[in-house]
Amino acid sequence: MGRIFYLDAVNGNDENSGIAPDAALKSLEAANQILFGAGDKLLLKCGCEWKGMLCPHGDGDRFQFAQIGTYGDGEAPLIDGNGAYAAILLDGVSYWKVKGLRICNHSSERCVRQGICISAKSEGITAGIEISDCEIFEVDGENRRAMPVYQSMYWNGAVYVTFPGRTSAQDHLHDIIISNNYIHDVRTSGIRVNQQEDFINDIHHTHVVVRGNRIERTGSDGIIVANCISPLIDSNICFDAGALGTLEDTQLIAGIWVCATRDALIQRNEVARTRMFENDGTAFDTDWGTAGTTVFQYNYSHDNEGGFWLDCMKLNHNRDCEKTILRYNISMRDGRGIAVYDQGILTEWYGNLFFHEKPIQICSFDEGENFYFDHNVFCIPQETDWQKAHYEENIVNDSQWLELIQYETQNPNWRDHVTEKLCKFVGVTR
Repeated sequence: MGRIFYLDAVNGNDENSGIAPDAALKSLEAANQILFGAGDKLLLKCGCEWKGMLCPHGDGDRFQFAQIGTYGDGEAPLIDGNGAYAAILLDGVSYWKVKGLRICNHSSERCVRQGICISAKSEGITAGIEISDCEIFEVDGENRRAMPVYQSMYWNGAVYVTFPGRTSAQDHLHDIIISNNYIHDVRTSGIRVNQQEDFINDIHHTHVVVRGNRIERTGSDGIIVANCISPLIDSNICFDAGALGTLEDTQLIAGIWVCATRDALIQRNEVARTRMFENDGTAFDTDWGTAGTTVFQYNYSHDNEGGFWLDCMKLNHNRDCEKTILRYNISMRDGRGIAVYDQGILTEWYGNLFFHEKPIQICSFDEGENFYFDHNVFCIPQETDWQKAHYEENIVNDSQWLELIQYETQNPNWRDHVTEKLCKFVGVTR
Protein backbone atom coordinates (compact mmCIF):
# COMPACT_ATOMS: atom_id res chain seq x y z
CA MET A 1 0.00 0.00 0.00
CA GLY A 2 1.31 3.39 -0.96
CA ARG A 3 0.77 6.77 0.64
CA ILE A 4 -2.07 9.16 -0.26
CA PHE A 5 -1.46 12.90 -0.46
CA TYR A 6 -4.34 15.38 -0.65
CA LEU A 7 -4.37 18.78 -2.34
CA ASP A 8 -7.06 21.37 -1.52
CA ALA A 9 -6.73 24.83 -3.10
CA VAL A 10 -9.31 26.36 -0.72
CA ASN A 11 -8.81 24.84 2.72
CA GLY A 12 -5.36 23.29 2.37
CA ASN A 13 -2.14 24.57 3.92
CA ASP A 14 1.38 23.86 2.74
CA GLU A 15 2.45 23.50 6.37
CA ASN A 16 0.20 20.42 6.66
CA SER A 17 1.38 16.84 6.26
CA GLY A 18 -0.91 16.32 3.27
CA ILE A 19 -1.74 12.75 4.25
CA ALA A 20 -5.41 13.30 5.18
CA PRO A 21 -8.26 15.37 3.69
CA ASP A 22 -8.34 17.60 6.77
CA ALA A 23 -4.55 18.02 6.59
CA ALA A 24 -4.36 18.69 2.86
CA LEU A 25 -1.62 20.63 1.14
CA LYS A 26 -2.64 23.74 -0.78
CA SER A 27 -0.34 24.48 -3.73
CA LEU A 28 1.10 22.75 -6.76
CA GLU A 29 4.51 23.89 -5.57
CA ALA A 30 4.10 21.84 -2.40
CA ALA A 31 3.05 18.79 -4.40
CA ASN A 32 6.10 19.21 -6.63
CA GLN A 33 8.35 18.79 -3.58
CA ILE A 34 7.09 15.28 -2.79
CA LEU A 35 9.15 12.27 -3.89
CA PHE A 36 6.53 9.72 -4.91
CA GLY A 37 7.00 5.97 -4.95
CA ALA A 38 5.20 2.80 -5.97
CA GLY A 39 1.50 2.89 -5.08
CA ASP A 40 1.51 6.53 -3.96
CA LYS A 41 -1.38 8.80 -4.93
CA LEU A 42 -1.81 12.54 -5.27
CA LEU A 43 -5.51 13.41 -5.05
CA LEU A 44 -6.82 16.85 -6.02
CA LYS A 45 -10.05 18.05 -4.47
CA CYS A 46 -13.03 18.39 -6.77
CA GLY A 47 -14.28 21.93 -7.22
CA CYS A 48 -10.80 23.42 -6.77
CA GLU A 49 -8.62 25.26 -9.27
CA TRP A 50 -4.87 25.79 -9.47
CA LYS A 51 -2.63 27.88 -11.72
CA GLY A 52 0.85 26.78 -12.68
CA MET A 53 2.55 23.50 -13.51
CA LEU A 54 2.28 20.19 -11.68
CA CYS A 55 5.55 18.29 -12.11
CA PRO A 56 5.61 15.20 -9.88
CA HIS A 57 8.86 13.44 -9.00
CA GLY A 58 9.61 9.79 -8.40
CA ASP A 59 8.50 6.55 -10.05
CA GLY A 60 5.88 3.92 -9.47
CA ASP A 61 6.59 0.40 -10.59
CA ARG A 62 4.94 -2.02 -13.01
CA PHE A 63 2.89 -3.59 -10.21
CA GLN A 64 1.92 -0.39 -8.37
CA PHE A 65 1.64 2.77 -10.45
CA ALA A 66 1.88 6.18 -8.83
CA GLN A 67 -1.35 8.07 -9.51
CA ILE A 68 -2.80 11.55 -9.86
CA GLY A 69 -6.55 11.58 -9.33
CA THR A 70 -9.42 13.27 -7.53
CA TYR A 71 -11.42 13.18 -4.31
CA GLY A 72 -14.60 14.78 -3.06
CA ASP A 73 -17.76 15.87 -4.84
CA GLY A 74 -18.40 18.44 -7.53
CA GLU A 75 -16.73 19.44 -10.76
CA ALA A 76 -13.42 17.79 -11.56
CA PRO A 77 -10.41 19.76 -10.32
CA LEU A 78 -8.82 22.19 -12.79
CA ILE A 79 -5.15 22.93 -13.43
CA ASP A 80 -4.57 25.99 -15.62
CA GLY A 81 -0.95 26.07 -16.73
CA ASN A 82 -1.30 29.85 -16.97
CA GLY A 83 1.25 30.08 -19.77
CA ALA A 84 3.72 27.51 -18.42
CA TYR A 85 5.30 24.96 -20.75
CA ALA A 86 2.66 22.45 -19.58
CA ALA A 87 -0.10 22.24 -17.00
CA ILE A 88 1.12 18.75 -16.07
CA LEU A 89 4.68 17.69 -16.91
CA LEU A 90 5.69 14.06 -16.40
CA ASP A 91 9.40 14.56 -16.90
CA GLY A 92 11.52 11.41 -17.00
CA VAL A 93 9.26 9.48 -14.62
CA SER A 94 7.82 6.00 -15.11
CA TYR A 95 4.67 4.14 -14.07
CA TRP A 96 2.25 6.99 -13.55
CA LYS A 97 -1.49 7.27 -14.11
CA VAL A 98 -3.29 10.61 -14.54
CA LYS A 99 -7.06 10.35 -14.43
CA GLY A 100 -10.16 12.52 -14.23
CA LEU A 101 -8.70 16.05 -14.24
CA ARG A 102 -9.60 19.21 -16.14
CA ILE A 103 -6.64 20.83 -17.84
CA CYS A 104 -6.15 24.13 -19.68
CA ASN A 105 -3.20 26.40 -20.36
CA HIS A 106 -4.15 30.01 -20.95
CA SER A 107 -1.83 32.61 -22.40
CA SER A 108 -2.17 35.78 -24.45
CA GLU A 109 0.93 34.88 -26.49
CA ARG A 110 1.48 31.96 -28.83
CA CYS A 111 4.44 29.64 -28.33
CA VAL A 112 5.05 25.91 -27.95
CA ARG A 113 2.85 24.94 -25.02
CA GLN A 114 1.22 21.71 -23.78
CA GLY A 115 -1.77 20.61 -21.77
CA ILE A 116 -0.25 17.38 -20.46
CA CYS A 117 3.33 16.56 -21.47
CA ILE A 118 5.05 13.18 -21.15
CA SER A 119 8.78 13.72 -21.65
CA ALA A 120 11.04 10.68 -21.41
CA LYS A 121 14.39 10.60 -19.66
CA SER A 122 17.25 10.97 -22.12
CA GLU A 123 18.75 7.54 -21.43
CA GLY A 124 17.07 4.21 -20.89
CA ILE A 125 13.41 3.29 -21.21
CA THR A 126 10.66 5.47 -19.77
CA ALA A 127 7.68 3.16 -19.27
CA GLY A 128 4.13 2.88 -18.07
CA ILE A 129 2.32 6.21 -18.47
CA GLU A 130 -1.48 6.35 -18.72
CA ILE A 131 -3.53 9.50 -19.32
CA SER A 132 -7.27 8.83 -19.12
CA ASP A 133 -10.66 10.45 -18.60
CA CYS A 134 -9.34 14.01 -18.59
CA GLU A 135 -10.91 17.09 -20.17
CA ILE A 136 -8.25 19.20 -21.87
CA PHE A 137 -9.24 22.50 -23.42
CA GLU A 138 -8.09 26.03 -24.25
CA VAL A 139 -4.41 25.21 -24.58
CA ASP A 140 -3.01 28.41 -26.07
CA GLY A 141 -0.06 26.86 -27.85
CA GLU A 142 1.43 27.19 -31.31
CA ASN A 143 -0.48 26.56 -34.55
CA ARG A 144 1.95 28.17 -36.99
CA ARG A 145 3.69 25.76 -39.35
CA ALA A 146 6.31 28.09 -40.82
CA MET A 147 8.22 28.64 -37.58
CA PRO A 148 11.82 27.65 -36.77
CA VAL A 149 12.27 23.95 -36.02
CA TYR A 150 11.14 23.00 -32.50
CA GLN A 151 9.03 26.17 -32.33
CA SER A 152 6.34 25.19 -34.82
CA MET A 153 2.93 23.59 -34.38
CA TYR A 154 4.45 20.09 -34.60
CA TRP A 155 6.07 20.42 -31.19
CA ASN A 156 3.01 20.86 -28.99
CA GLY A 157 -0.38 19.37 -28.25
CA ALA A 158 -3.16 19.02 -25.73
CA VAL A 159 -1.40 15.74 -24.90
CA TYR A 160 2.22 15.76 -26.04
CA VAL A 161 4.46 12.70 -25.74
CA THR A 162 8.13 13.12 -26.60
CA PHE A 163 11.71 11.98 -26.16
CA PRO A 164 14.49 14.59 -25.61
CA GLY A 165 16.70 13.87 -28.61
CA ARG A 166 16.91 10.76 -30.79
CA THR A 167 15.55 7.39 -29.74
CA SER A 168 17.27 4.02 -30.02
CA ALA A 169 16.59 0.40 -29.13
CA GLN A 170 17.93 1.18 -25.65
CA ASP A 171 16.47 4.67 -25.22
CA HIS A 172 12.77 5.20 -25.89
CA LEU A 173 9.25 5.23 -24.49
CA HIS A 174 7.32 2.03 -23.74
CA ASP A 175 3.75 1.28 -22.73
CA ILE A 176 2.13 4.69 -23.20
CA ILE A 177 -1.68 4.71 -23.16
CA ILE A 178 -3.78 7.81 -23.89
CA SER A 179 -7.45 6.90 -23.55
CA ASN A 180 -10.94 8.29 -23.14
CA ASN A 181 -9.97 11.94 -22.90
CA TYR A 182 -12.11 14.83 -24.14
CA ILE A 183 -9.92 17.36 -25.94
CA HIS A 184 -11.53 20.47 -27.39
CA ASP A 185 -10.95 24.08 -28.38
CA VAL A 186 -7.16 23.90 -28.29
CA ARG A 187 -4.95 26.02 -30.52
CA THR A 188 -2.45 23.13 -30.68
CA SER A 189 -2.86 19.66 -32.16
CA GLY A 190 -4.96 17.23 -30.15
CA ILE A 191 -2.53 14.37 -29.43
CA ARG A 192 1.09 14.23 -30.60
CA VAL A 193 3.67 11.46 -30.10
CA ASN A 194 7.24 11.98 -31.35
CA GLN A 195 10.87 12.52 -30.44
CA GLN A 196 12.39 15.97 -30.18
CA GLU A 197 14.73 15.37 -33.11
CA ASP A 198 12.75 13.87 -35.98
CA PHE A 199 14.78 11.37 -37.98
CA ILE A 200 12.94 9.01 -40.27
CA ASN A 201 14.65 5.78 -39.25
CA ASP A 202 14.27 6.35 -35.50
CA ILE A 203 11.34 3.98 -34.97
CA HIS A 204 11.69 2.74 -31.40
CA HIS A 205 8.78 3.68 -29.08
CA THR A 206 6.85 0.51 -28.21
CA HIS A 207 3.29 -0.29 -27.13
CA VAL A 208 1.85 3.17 -27.75
CA VAL A 209 -1.96 3.18 -27.69
CA VAL A 210 -4.23 6.15 -28.48
CA ARG A 211 -7.77 4.92 -27.87
CA GLY A 212 -11.27 6.25 -27.27
CA ASN A 213 -10.44 9.95 -27.21
CA ARG A 214 -12.80 12.65 -28.45
CA ILE A 215 -11.11 15.60 -30.12
CA GLU A 216 -13.00 18.68 -31.32
CA ARG A 217 -11.90 22.03 -32.76
CA THR A 218 -8.11 22.11 -32.84
CA GLY A 219 -5.72 24.71 -34.17
CA SER A 220 -3.83 22.15 -36.24
CA ASP A 221 -3.89 18.35 -36.64
CA GLY A 222 -6.07 15.96 -34.67
CA ILE A 223 -3.74 13.05 -33.87
CA ILE A 224 -0.13 12.56 -35.04
CA VAL A 225 1.84 9.49 -33.98
CA ALA A 226 5.52 9.16 -34.92
CA ASN A 227 8.65 7.14 -34.08
CA CYS A 228 6.66 4.10 -32.91
CA ILE A 229 6.72 0.37 -33.61
CA SER A 230 3.19 -0.99 -34.20
CA PRO A 231 1.23 1.87 -32.61
CA LEU A 232 -2.52 1.43 -32.20
CA ILE A 233 -4.85 4.37 -32.92
CA ASP A 234 -8.29 2.99 -32.12
CA SER A 235 -11.86 4.21 -31.62
CA ASN A 236 -11.12 7.93 -31.49
CA ILE A 237 -13.41 10.73 -32.67
CA CYS A 238 -11.80 13.70 -34.38
CA PHE A 239 -14.12 16.52 -35.44
CA ASP A 240 -13.19 19.89 -36.92
CA ALA A 241 -9.41 19.57 -36.93
CA GLY A 242 -8.04 22.95 -37.94
CA ALA A 243 -11.17 24.87 -36.97
CA LEU A 244 -9.00 27.23 -34.91
CA GLY A 245 -6.32 27.47 -37.60
CA THR A 246 -5.87 29.76 -40.60
CA LEU A 247 -4.51 29.49 -44.12
CA GLU A 248 -1.65 31.85 -43.29
CA ASP A 249 -0.62 30.07 -40.08
CA THR A 250 -1.60 26.42 -40.25
CA GLN A 251 -1.21 25.66 -43.96
CA LEU A 252 -1.22 21.82 -43.97
CA ILE A 253 -3.03 19.42 -41.62
CA ALA A 254 -4.87 16.10 -41.51
CA GLY A 255 -7.24 14.50 -39.04
CA ILE A 256 -5.29 11.38 -37.98
CA TRP A 257 -1.88 10.49 -39.38
CA VAL A 258 1.35 8.63 -38.80
CA CYS A 259 4.96 9.28 -39.77
CA ALA A 260 8.19 7.42 -38.98
CA THR A 261 6.18 4.43 -37.74
CA ARG A 262 6.41 0.74 -38.52
CA ASP A 263 3.26 -1.36 -39.02
CA ALA A 264 0.84 1.21 -37.60
CA LEU A 265 -2.80 0.19 -37.15
CA ILE A 266 -5.47 2.90 -37.38
CA GLN A 267 -8.95 1.49 -36.85
CA ARG A 268 -12.54 2.23 -35.81
CA ASN A 269 -12.04 5.99 -35.74
CA GLU A 270 -14.48 8.67 -36.89
CA VAL A 271 -13.02 11.75 -38.56
CA ALA A 272 -15.16 14.61 -39.84
CA ARG A 273 -14.90 18.16 -41.15
CA THR A 274 -11.11 18.40 -41.26
CA ARG A 275 -10.17 21.79 -42.71
CA MET A 276 -8.14 22.20 -45.88
CA PHE A 277 -5.94 25.28 -46.03
CA GLU A 278 -3.07 25.35 -48.55
CA ASN A 279 -3.42 21.62 -49.26
CA ASP A 280 -3.92 18.25 -47.51
CA GLY A 281 -7.02 18.48 -45.26
CA THR A 282 -7.72 14.74 -45.43
CA ALA A 283 -9.15 12.49 -42.76
CA PHE A 284 -6.13 10.15 -42.79
CA ASP A 285 -2.53 10.21 -43.96
CA THR A 286 0.41 7.81 -44.32
CA ASP A 287 3.26 10.29 -44.14
CA TRP A 288 7.03 10.50 -44.29
CA GLY A 289 9.34 7.77 -43.05
CA THR A 290 6.72 5.07 -42.52
CA ALA A 291 7.98 1.48 -42.66
CA GLY A 292 6.39 -1.92 -43.00
CA THR A 293 2.65 -2.01 -43.68
CA THR A 294 0.32 0.73 -42.45
CA VAL A 295 -3.31 -0.38 -42.07
CA PHE A 296 -6.44 1.80 -41.96
CA GLN A 297 -9.54 -0.31 -41.26
CA TYR A 298 -13.14 0.04 -40.03
CA ASN A 299 -12.92 3.84 -39.98
CA TYR A 300 -15.79 6.25 -40.71
CA SER A 301 -14.84 9.44 -42.49
CA HIS A 302 -17.16 12.19 -43.65
CA ASP A 303 -17.18 15.77 -44.89
CA ASN A 304 -13.41 16.26 -44.72
CA GLU A 305 -12.50 19.12 -47.02
CA GLY A 306 -9.32 17.63 -48.50
CA GLY A 307 -10.48 14.08 -49.11
CA PHE A 308 -10.24 10.66 -47.49
CA TRP A 309 -6.54 9.69 -47.45
CA LEU A 310 -3.21 11.41 -48.15
CA ASP A 311 -0.21 9.51 -49.56
CA CYS A 312 3.13 10.98 -48.48
CA MET A 313 5.01 7.69 -48.16
CA LYS A 314 7.90 8.80 -50.36
CA LEU A 315 8.64 12.00 -48.51
CA ASN A 316 11.91 11.23 -46.69
CA HIS A 317 11.37 7.70 -47.93
CA ASN A 318 12.11 4.83 -45.56
CA ARG A 319 13.60 1.95 -47.53
CA ASP A 320 11.58 -0.50 -45.41
CA CYS A 321 8.25 1.01 -46.47
CA GLU A 322 6.17 -1.78 -48.02
CA LYS A 323 2.61 -0.53 -48.51
CA THR A 324 -0.57 0.91 -47.05
CA ILE A 325 -3.76 -1.16 -46.79
CA LEU A 326 -7.13 0.61 -46.60
CA ARG A 327 -10.00 -1.80 -45.94
CA TYR A 328 -13.56 -1.83 -44.61
CA ASN A 329 -13.67 1.96 -44.31
CA ILE A 330 -16.67 4.22 -45.00
CA SER A 331 -15.93 7.53 -46.71
CA MET A 332 -18.87 9.93 -47.17
CA ARG A 333 -18.61 13.25 -49.05
CA ASP A 334 -14.88 13.59 -48.45
CA GLY A 335 -13.67 16.63 -50.34
CA ARG A 336 -11.57 16.48 -53.48
CA GLY A 337 -11.37 12.73 -53.84
CA ILE A 338 -10.57 9.37 -52.38
CA ALA A 339 -6.79 9.83 -52.32
CA VAL A 340 -4.40 12.75 -52.59
CA TYR A 341 -1.13 12.03 -54.43
CA ASP A 342 0.31 8.72 -55.60
CA GLN A 343 3.92 8.53 -54.52
CA GLY A 344 4.82 5.27 -56.19
CA ILE A 345 4.39 2.82 -53.30
CA LEU A 346 1.87 0.01 -53.32
CA THR A 347 -1.54 0.84 -51.85
CA GLU A 348 -4.26 -1.79 -51.54
CA TRP A 349 -7.93 -0.79 -51.26
CA TYR A 350 -10.61 -3.39 -50.59
CA GLY A 351 -13.98 -3.58 -48.92
CA ASN A 352 -14.44 0.20 -48.70
CA LEU A 353 -17.52 2.32 -49.39
CA PHE A 354 -17.04 5.68 -51.11
CA PHE A 355 -19.95 8.09 -51.52
CA HIS A 356 -19.71 11.45 -53.26
CA GLU A 357 -22.45 13.76 -54.50
CA LYS A 358 -20.11 15.73 -56.79
CA PRO A 359 -17.69 14.50 -59.47
CA ILE A 360 -14.28 13.69 -58.04
CA GLN A 361 -10.91 12.30 -58.99
CA ILE A 362 -9.95 8.92 -57.59
CA CYS A 363 -6.48 10.35 -57.00
CA SER A 364 -5.98 14.10 -56.88
CA PHE A 365 -2.79 15.37 -58.59
CA ASP A 366 -1.53 11.97 -59.84
CA GLU A 367 -2.77 9.04 -61.90
CA GLY A 368 -3.01 6.51 -59.09
CA GLU A 369 -1.10 3.81 -60.97
CA ASN A 370 0.12 2.26 -57.71
CA PHE A 371 -3.41 1.94 -56.27
CA TYR A 372 -5.17 -1.42 -56.44
CA PHE A 373 -8.94 -1.23 -55.91
CA ASP A 374 -10.54 -4.65 -55.38
CA HIS A 375 -14.10 -5.31 -54.12
CA ASN A 376 -14.97 -1.72 -53.18
CA VAL A 377 -18.32 0.04 -53.46
CA PHE A 378 -18.39 3.36 -55.31
CA CYS A 379 -21.49 5.55 -55.18
CA ILE A 380 -20.26 8.52 -57.17
CA PRO A 381 -21.34 10.69 -60.15
CA GLN A 382 -20.71 9.34 -63.62
CA GLU A 383 -18.41 12.28 -64.40
CA THR A 384 -15.82 10.98 -61.93
CA ASP A 385 -12.26 10.68 -63.31
CA TRP A 386 -11.25 7.06 -62.74
CA GLN A 387 -7.64 7.57 -63.83
CA LYS A 388 -5.11 4.74 -64.21
CA ALA A 389 -5.51 2.85 -60.95
CA HIS A 390 -6.05 -0.92 -61.07
CA TYR A 391 -9.70 -1.96 -60.62
CA GLU A 392 -11.19 -5.40 -60.08
CA GLU A 393 -14.61 -6.63 -58.91
CA ASN A 394 -15.83 -3.23 -57.68
CA ILE A 395 -19.48 -2.18 -57.46
CA VAL A 396 -20.44 1.17 -58.97
CA ASN A 397 -23.72 2.98 -58.23
CA ASP A 398 -25.66 -0.12 -57.27
CA SER A 399 -29.26 0.75 -56.35
CA GLN A 400 -29.24 -1.26 -53.11
CA TRP A 401 -26.13 0.51 -51.85
CA LEU A 402 -27.49 3.89 -52.90
CA GLU A 403 -30.63 3.19 -50.91
CA LEU A 404 -28.63 2.06 -47.88
CA ILE A 405 -26.67 5.32 -47.86
CA GLN A 406 -29.86 7.29 -47.25
CA TYR A 407 -30.02 5.91 -43.70
CA GLU A 408 -26.61 7.28 -42.64
CA THR A 409 -28.00 9.72 -40.09
CA GLN A 410 -31.23 7.87 -39.26
CA ASN A 411 -30.10 4.46 -38.06
CA PRO A 412 -27.75 4.36 -35.04
CA ASN A 413 -26.49 0.95 -36.17
CA TRP A 414 -25.89 2.09 -39.75
CA ARG A 415 -22.10 1.95 -39.60
CA ASP A 416 -22.02 -1.57 -38.21
CA HIS A 417 -24.56 -2.74 -40.77
CA VAL A 418 -22.60 -1.23 -43.67
CA THR A 419 -19.31 -2.63 -42.40
CA GLU A 420 -20.76 -6.12 -42.13
CA LYS A 421 -22.01 -5.88 -45.72
CA LEU A 422 -18.60 -4.69 -46.91
CA CYS A 423 -16.85 -7.57 -45.17
CA LYS A 424 -19.35 -10.02 -46.63
CA PHE A 425 -18.75 -8.57 -50.09
CA VAL A 426 -15.02 -9.23 -49.71
CA GLY A 427 -15.71 -12.67 -48.27
CA VAL A 428 -14.51 -12.25 -44.69
CA THR A 429 -16.24 -12.31 -41.31
CA ARG A 430 -15.82 -9.23 -39.17
